[in-house]
Amino acid sequence: MNAVLNNREGGDNETPAQTFIFTRITPQIGVSMDHGRHSIMGGVTWYQPMIDNLAEYKVLPALHYHYKDSRKGYEFKFGVIPNELNNNIALFLRSDSINYVQPNIKGAVINIQKPHFWLYSWIDWRQFRTNYKREAFDATAQVGWRTTKGYNHLSASAILRYNHLAKSYKNPLENEGVVDNVVLSPQLGFTHHWHNGKISAWAGMLLTLDRDRIESSKWHTQAGFIGHLTGSWRWLSLIENIYAGKRQMPLYEKYGSLLYQGDQYYHNKFYSRTDLVATIFSRDFLNLEARLTFHATDKTTAFWQQLAVRFYLDRNLWNLHKKHKKGTNGIALQSQF
Repeated sequence: MNAVLNNREGGDNETPAQTFIFTRITPQIGVSMDHGRHSIMGGVTWYQPMIDNLAEYKVLPALHYHYKDSRKGYEFKFGVIPNELNNNIALFLRSDSINYVQPNIKGAVINIQKPHFWLYSWIDWRQFRTNYKREAFDATAQVGWRTTKGYNHLSASAILRYNHLAKSYKNPLENEGVVDNVVLSPQLGFTHHWHNGKISAWAGMLLTLDRDRIESSKWHTQAGFIGHLTGSWRWLSLIENIYAGKRQMPLYEKYGSLLYQGDQYYHNKFYSRTDLVATIFSRDFLNLEARLTFHATDKTTAFWQQLAVRFYLDRNLWNLHKKHKKGTNGIALQSQF
């Protein structure tokens, strides 16, 4: 279960001032075989804004197959998968707002974690093609290599994405054409741990190519510098994301979030996002987090205030908790937002 209050002040027409306040609960039940390697899980994801008449809610089915081999570091999911991407995706690929209202992946997820190598990849059909709706899907891979020396390491990684928007079967609009969006972001980084603290940083390039086939076969090309810094000490964290270069999302005015899932602030030549995060309470099952977020672009500024709570109950974790063992190997639960 997640509950979030996010009050947004400032911004512009693309990122207006607004308030999100909602509860999201995802009960699931399933069966597992072969010592938990193979599972089939089913349930629902219920998104409920906290308003008087209970309108604007979403109840979405969730049903997926899950394979996991912890010893070899392999994990695979296929079907309608709830609550998967929130902590594992860059903001230029998927924004906070999209995470709030689109909690499920309809497709597949591959996760490989090795001492020196990782791969996190997914394909998501956001919308299926019908007589009156356009097909929209993306295929994304985050791949990387790292040195290992205790908790400290250097890393080289890359993000690759192909994002596609098709036409509807019948009665397409006059200006409705097939659209392609390609993202490439190579990055270099490091992570350093010390007692009660950690610092990690990476920097690289964000290159995107966009084409609206009904207008032209020509590709729009955008490139810029992108960087990230996280510093944490005890219960406080400071997170900085920065972009400088050509405006991303060149077709945003025409297609909006139907095509682009990333943060609209990247539709600027310069963007800085600074998050100050306080973890008020953190246990195996419960996390309460307060966050102040400062946005600055070459055109506007904005200030967000957020409070988020996450509660997670799993049979295996509960059994270990009763035996006074750390169900998450000593890693406390983290908020999804």
